[in-house]
Amino acid sequence: MSESLVDKVLSMLQNSGELIQSRLPKLLGVDAKTISKTLKLLERNGVIRREKFVDEGKITYKIYLVKREQGIELNDISWAPCTTCPNLERCGRGQPISPESCEKLTIAIKIEHQKLLSSGGINSAK
Repeated sequence: MSESLVDKVLSMLQNSGELIQSRLPKLLGVDAKTISKTLKLLERNGVIRREKFVDEGKITYKIYLVKREQGIELNDISWAPCTTCPNLERCGRGQPISPESCEKLTIAIKIEHQKLLSSGGINSAK
């Protein structure tokens, strides 16, 4: 399965909200079997959901992206000085105290970024 095919399908879903499976081979220039395999894998991984649908007298599927809640644990951000900042309640965009101008936060982000680079957690931009 082509990674770019997955990207194309997901991009189309993000832009349109839903797709009709039987129309994808013509839109993407890929055979129906490849489309079916790709969609089944995405469905198994919980990325999309498919609902049976009758299109021009034929049974097919409507494809939707699955909305996922982004869960953040305290451990994910424990490195940030914000968790213990005495100014947290007064901090906000456009305020004299803000994430954009916080020197402590900037330093903490740089340190965390460096840790991720050295551990192989992210690739450096070239």
